[in-house]
Amino acid sequence: TDSRKAGSGRPLKRELTPSEVIERQEARIKLLEGQVELLKKLEVTERRLLNETKNLEPSRVYPLISETIKQGGFKRMTKYFCDLLKVSRSGYYSFLQAYTLREAREQLDLEAKEVILKAFNRRGYKKGSRSIKMILENEYNIIFSRKKIQRIMKKYGIVCPHRKANPYKKIAKATKEHQVVPNKLNREFKQ
Repeated sequence: TDSRKAGSGRPLKRELTPSEVIERQEARIKLLEGQVELLKKLEVTERRLLNETKNLEPSRVYPLISETIKQGGFKRMTKYFCDLLKVSRSGYYSFLQAYTLREAREQLDLEAKEVILKAFNRRGYKKGSRSIKMILENEYNIIFSRKKIQRIMKKYGIVCPHRKANPYKKIAKATKEHQVVPNKLNREFKQ
């Protein structure tokens, strides 16, 4: 609490009455209990954050920090959490500022995903990024770069199935049906 209004800052020259001593001791006990509770809460939060952020890149750590600050009520502890998780504070603040841009980009990606899925599932069989690009250009008059199509396919887990291996080749190798024999003649047909 702000004690500037109540006291002038000078030490008291008179002795405190017993009721004033009790009042001050109760205030001190409340303050210490609050600090202990905060430290317990902080310790649990620290452990949770350290466990969740193992082997994560900073862009994944920043949302955890902002979520922790909002939920736990640790308003002025941004620097502490950034130091704890070894990320930069300026990076965290730029992450918070770019929130609207990220949301807009995510919305654009979702719209592109719908179009790509339409081309991906066209005519019953699934296609790769090159086929999707050609279908979008020729039939829907939509121009996406192949790298954008690949990025969105990777982001949303759209996978083009690979061609299966020919089982008869495996059988032939196992039975040694087409085994290579040593070249004894060496093209010397007339001896």
